[in-house]
Order: sequence, then C-alpha cells, then structure tokens
Amino acid sequence: MKIENVPLLPANSLVGDYVRGRKEAMLFFPYAPFEESSYGKRLEWLYSRSYPHRDRLADGLYAYNQSIGNHPFALSQIAKLRERGLVVIAGQQAGVLTGPLYTIYKALHVILAARRLEERYKVPVVPVFWIAGEDHDLDEINHLYLPGDEGIRKIRMELPKAGKISASMLPLDQEACERLVSAFFGEVAETEHTASLRRLVREAARDARTPADWFARIMAQLFGKHGLVFVESSCPFIRELEQPVFQEIIRQNERIAAIIGEADARIRRAGYPPQLQIDPRQANLFLYVDGQRLLLEREGDRFQTKDGRFACSREELLRLLADDPRRFSANVVSRPLMQEFLFPTLAFVGGPGEIAYWAYFRELFAHFGFEMPIVLPRMSVTLVEGAIARHLEQLSLDLPTVLQRFDAWKQEWLARMDADAAAEDLLTQFSAVRQEFQSRYQPLVEQVIQFDRGLAELARKNADRLLAQVDFLQQRVERSLFERHAVTLSRIGRIETALLPGGKWQERVYTYFYFANKHGADLVDRLVELPFSADPDHKIVWL
Repeated sequence: MKIENVPLLPANSLVGDYVRGRKEAMLFFPYAPFEESSYGKRLEWLYSRSYPHRDRLADGLYAYNQSIGNHPFALSQIAKLRERGLVVIAGQQAGVLTGPLYTIYKALHVILAARRLEERYKVPVVPVFWIAGEDHDLDEINHLYLPGDEGIRKIRMELPKAGKISASMLPLDQEACERLVSAFFGEVAETEHTASLRRLVREAARDARTPADWFARIMAQLFGKHGLVFVESSCPFIRELEQPVFQEIIRQNERIAAIIGEADARIRRAGYPPQLQIDPRQANLFLYVDGQRLLLEREGDRFQTKDGRFACSREELLRLLADDPRRFSANVVSRPLMQEFLFPTLAFVGGPGEIAYWAYFRELFAHFGFEMPIVLPRMSVTLVEGAIARHLEQLSLDLPTVLQRFDAWKQEWLARMDADAAAEDLLTQFSAVRQEFQSRYQPLVEQVIQFDRGLAELARKNADRLLAQVDFLQQRVERSLFERHAVTLSRIGRIETALLPGGKWQERVYTYFYFANKHGADLVDRLVELPFSADPDHKIVWL
C-alpha cells in the first residue's frame, strides 16, 4: 500500500476556513489545530487543572473494556489516566459491522495522534473512542452499503422500532444478526479472508447484549491491540461521574440556551450559515421515561417531554437526578461538556459536521470553567483498488477530479464524444431538420386551423407526432454513439461506484468489511502502520 496526499477542503465553508486557519473561523476555536504552539498551550492548561475522579474513571474504563474483550495492551493504557495521562478522543454511533468507513478512520486517527503527541511531548497520551450508544435513531445505524456490478447495494438489519429506544438499551436479536451477517457475506466473493472475518463478527454477536455492545466488541477486536480504549455513553459509571454537570445544566438551563443563541448570532454575522437548529426551549438533555429516550424542553421553570408524558419542576428534576442519574442523557450540546469534564482531553478528533457544531461551544465551555480542546479535523481517506487505479489511468483521470468535479468531467467527456465527425454531422442535421420543419410546417398548421377550427387539435397533435419521430431517430443515433463507447462508459461507472457512490465520498458509504474481505483481515493493522501525515490533506491509499 502507498499513500498520496491531496489538498481537498470540506464543502462546509466554516469548516474549510477552520482547516485553512482563516481568522473568521478561528474566532470560534481557542486553538489552531495545525500549529505546534497550540499543543504546548493546551498541555499547560490541562496540567494546571485537577481531575479528582481519575481513579474512578480508570476503574470504570478498565471494567468496561474488560467486559467487551478488549486487548491487554488497551487495558494497560488505562493505567496512564490514574496520574498524568491525557487523551485524544473521538466518537461515533454504533453502526452495524462498524458502519461507514469514516468510523474506522476516526479510530485510526485517534491512535496515530496519541502516538505522535506522546512521542513529541513526552507525556502519557491515551487514545479513546466514545461510543454514542444512546442514539435512538436506529435507521441511521441499522444498514450498510457495498459496491456491486449494478451500483450500490444496501443490506439492512431488522431492528424493532418500538419508540425511541437507545442502541445501548435494545436487546440484541441474535437471529437478526445472523441474517445480516449471512446477507453480507453472501453478497461478497468468498476469499481466503472470509472465514476469519465471518467468525470475528459472529463471535462478537454471540457475546453481545445490545447493538452497541456488538459494535464495541468488533471495534475492540480490530483496534484493541493498538491500544484503543473504548467508553460507551450509557455506562453506569459514566452517568454517575457526569452527575455534577447534569446538575449545573438543569440549574443554568436558561443561561446555556442564551449562550448557544449568542454563538449562533455570531456565526451568522461572520457570514456562515447556521450549523445547529436552535430552539430556546431546548433543555439540552434527554430523560429516559419508560425505557424511551425523550428530549426535554423547558417552559418557564418546568421541564417536560414533547409528548407530554413527563413534566416536573426544576427542583423535582434535580431530585430525580440525585436519586437516579442513569435516567439522564446528554444531547449534541451537553455531550461535549461531559467529555471535557470526564477526560483530560488534549485533542478531540471530529468530522466536518462535528467541527461545524463545535463552533458554538467556546463560550459555553468557558461558562463552565472549561476550555475547548484542540479540535482536530478527522483523517479523510479514499481506498483505491488495483482495477480502479487501472481505469483511472486508462482515462487519464486523477483523484482530485473524481472527488471534486466528477460530474463536470463527465459532461466534458460527453462533449468530446459528441465531437466525433460523423456524429456531429448527423446531430447537426437533426437540429436543422427540426428547425426547418417548424418553420415550414407550422404556418401550414395555422392555415388548417383557420380553414377548419375543428381540426385544430388534430393538426397540433400531427405536428407533435412528426417532431417526436425526428426526436426518436436522433435518440437512436445518440444511443448508437454511446454504445460505441460502452467500454469507456463502463469504466466511468465503475470508478463512480467505487470512489463516489451516490455522489458521496467512499468513506461515507461503504463498510470496512467489504475491503477487509478482499484485501486481508489484517487491513486495519496495515493501515495503522502506514506513514500518514498529520496535515489536513485527503489521503489516497492505493491498495
């Protein structure tokens, strides 16, 4: 495998400006992610603070990682957190069979960044992956895609839709797991790697209790040997440690909403579109009611769910928190606060969407006495297989063109194709015939209508039919022209399916296991050892 760096910017203007270090975007972040001085400042700030819950955090992490079968090396990493250890952290939903490729790249990035920073600054740094297991939008995690001869194929796991049940609370249906695994491996070609991969996911499912647990066990098997530590958002020890932050969120709920609203106004004034949907009534936390994870809203001094099944005063909500913190859950605004409170975070690795909404949090962190960590743009990768590389070479097509302006390139190619001498002459004649027909036949139609208005509809339909026959013949000529270029069109289609499926980057669509089945069950291990640069360039990995 070899790596090529390509300078591609995110489509989101705020994130693009942040990656480039433009001052307009840097107003919303305390640290420039690619400036060395940022890390020295962040280290100084972290070591000026105390984390009295370090031992409780390490105990909980050890127990959880042991329960999911994480590797002994990952378990040994946790000990660093008892004293001066820092973390590089990222998080993601618990997608089936690890979800889209970018989940793998997040984990990879966290490991590589922790290694680099530990070596550079001679401080203990632990790579941590936060599993967002409490997500209740099961339609976002219940499927995967893989490329096929006819385009993209979707395989879905049947998960019950009984309200807003979190992936970490839903009992895992072993039969549904087996159907998904059988469907996936039935769609891909049998290789020397298939048996070991099938065994990995089946054994992980056999020992798992929930979809989030299945995800965690698979990820631990892939990344544990490289020291990646996992935490799942619904772990009881996490909720107990988070209790003081939930308490302040409830007490200062109005102020939090105001701070987020002010950040939204600043983002708009800076010329960027809003990155979050803001509602001043949002309480920015969820509550479990009858097993359902329901968003709370605030009306005056009362808190209630949208469906009205729960309502209480602020004091009653605080008492409920004291009695049972496990019923509370963070949302997109409060989760970063929890992360910063729990972990001595040197850097947070986020995708474009996450970076966009983290732009709202600088003043919110400061209000709680925190400081936003260094926000590192997540490594972005495209895997290019040998057959696709050959197609690119045959078409003299480069990856930046595919990833940034493929539609335009295809239109240019079609224009060149249409420039074939014989085809150009034919198509020009069709255009001339159509114009001549309209100029000569339309006056005749008008005379017929003047002669007998009862023939008006017939005359117009007759003209339309004649034009339709001209169009039909032109389309057949165009189809013949396309068929002459069928080989090239097939290559273009394969490139698009492999690298830009559905108009999206490959990393946002396909699953890791498709590539591991073809290129080796140790694909993650080989990716970890590649010399990825720490810059924001898009990485092309030639398999």
